[in-house]
Amino acid sequence: MCGRFLLDSDIEEIIRTYRIFKKEIDSFDKGDYYPSQKAPIVLEKGERSITLAKWGFPYGSKKGLVINGRAETIMDKPLFKNAFYSGRCIIPANIFYEWKDEGNRKKIMHKISLQDSNLISLGGIYKLSIDENSNKQLIFVIITTEADKNMRSIHSRMPLIIKEDMVDIWLKDSTSIQVLKKILKDNKDNDLIIEKGEDEKHQQLKMF
Repeated sequence: MCGRFLLDSDIEEIIRTYRIFKKEIDSFDKGDYYPSQKAPIVLEKGERSITLAKWGFPYGSKKGLVINGRAETIMDKPLFKNAFYSGRCIIPANIFYEWKDEGNRKKIMHKISLQDSNLISLGGIYKLSIDENSNKQLIFVIITTEADKNMRSIHSRMPLIIKEDMVDIWLKDSTSIQVLKKILKDNKDNDLIIEKGEDEKHQQLKMF
């Protein structure tokens, strides 16, 4: 699963990298992002834009939070499918974190980044929601896939990484289902830098 990521880049770098035309925010808080926090996302509705959205889709009557959607089922599950077809986005990150289970209730945190790019384009979906104060807000989840060969020794899952030449295609509403399926299945051979971190407790959240 993907339950935490770091974004430390300036907004200007994100605007250049993704060729953003419309800024709905002028800045954001740099640092680690956790579920239920608002984070910058890149989307395309008429024009490429950057805005803030809350991480997690609400689920169930007990205020559960779904933070990831599996690539294998995201086009079919009722919670996700409408957003997948009409609300694909990118969550910019410099690092995402994963925890390796060492047994005896011990998990070791690892920091994962890209060798050839400062920014990682995490594939996600978003939709419009109503918060507890009856205000409209955007919410998002990060898509996960089976881990590639670099990540397999740490965890069985990893976030979907949208390759640079696929960013425009991923964001466009007109992209065919066949191409989208290929992107979901093509999350391999990523040139990753994996750094071992310190022991840390990791909060488990729902992943569908």
